Amino acid sequence: MPGGTTVRAAVCRGVGEPQSIEHLVLAAPGPGEVRVRIDACAVCHSDLMYTDGGWATDFPLVMGHEAAGCILETGPAVADVAVGDQVVVSLVRSCGECPACRRGHHVTCSGEFALDRHSPLTDGTGSPVAQGLNTGAFAEQVVVHRSQVVPHPADVPSTSASLLACGVLTGAGAVHNTAQVQAGDVVVVVGCGGVGIGAIQGARLAGAEQIVAVDPLPDKRESALLLGASHAVDPVSGDVAAVLREATGGRLADHLFITTAAPSALDNAVELLAPMGALVLVGMPPDGIAFEVDPTMLAAANQRILGSKMGTVRLADDIPRLIDHYRAGDFELDALVTTTHSLEDIDLAFEEVRRGEVLRTVILPNGHASPDHATPGNDREADA
Repeated sequence: MPGGTTVRAAVCRGVGEPQSIEHLVLAAPGPGEVRVRIDACAVCHSDLMYTDGGWATDFPLVMGHEAAGCILETGPAVADVAVGDQVVVSLVRSCGECPACRRGHHVTCSGEFALDRHSPLTDGTGSPVAQGLNTGAFAEQVVVHRSQVVPHPADVPSTSASLLACGVLTGAGAVHNTAQVQAGDVVVVVGCGGVGIGAIQGARLAGAEQIVAVDPLPDKRESALLLGASHAVDPVSGDVAAVLREATGGRLADHLFITTAAPSALDNAVELLAPMGALVLVGMPPDGIAFEVDPTMLAAANQRILGSKMGTVRLADDIPRLIDHYRAGDFELDALVTTTHSLEDIDLAFEEVRRGEVLRTVILPNGHASPDHATPGNDREADA
């Protein structure tokens, strides 16, 4: 293909199939698009939802949407970023002109993009390969819309910056944008993976009085306590409501964040809410999951149920804000990277996520895996 670049990518060709490392042709960026070398791409549960069949999709496709790298080429009509810029690469694509974008609701953009109609990826037979979640970043390079990239300072490692493309950003955004947690609020976070840890740190930054973390895995509860939770409880063996009431002197949650896709997390969740409280649905279960709520009780207590797609983020505002907190030492990213893997080991990385062994595991498409990472609570120098 004229103007195309050959790249290595992890291609998924069917539900449950191992991903194959293939050489694909990546088209040159068109108007309003950029080509980015991918230095790091974290594995998100959303990637697994597609490859494991939880959400319907078309195959073949390249997953990966939580990425960071360096701009290699800009297409026509791109003037505000340049070749050589270090950038976070996200799935959020916004036109800036539709009714949602004009209201600042970029995550529900209804604009039309050339990349929606034609993937920039083709395989050796010339057949198109889809970009999973608008990005396809389990690859050496991507072509994405300009709105999907946000520059970051060079002193922020790509492995850490990548977490600000989806998981950690989503959790922190749900607190700051969707729920608008205030100082003195009581917060419960159910699920302490990357999204949950982002929510816990966001609640700490907001000045929440008590933050109760709920997760069945001891390592994740420990990480939650190190990164801002005041209490942690195992939902299997513990009584979440009792721990919450004891921690707060009898109060229930002003904000309850469900950051896991596990359907069981929704069971009786409303019972943990205080009057005027909000149930914030951040994690997205498999297709077809439903739960019941008594509308009379919800109305009588003046409670709310809020959906939070990608933390209702505005990339150009929220990513720099969190980077400022990170650089000031107020927001942890480095220690959330539990493991890194080469592109060839992507199926191993997916298995780590399925087993719940990691906060985040990161694929390095153009580099080599680093075997050791610091644990949460160490200082930044030790993490480097």
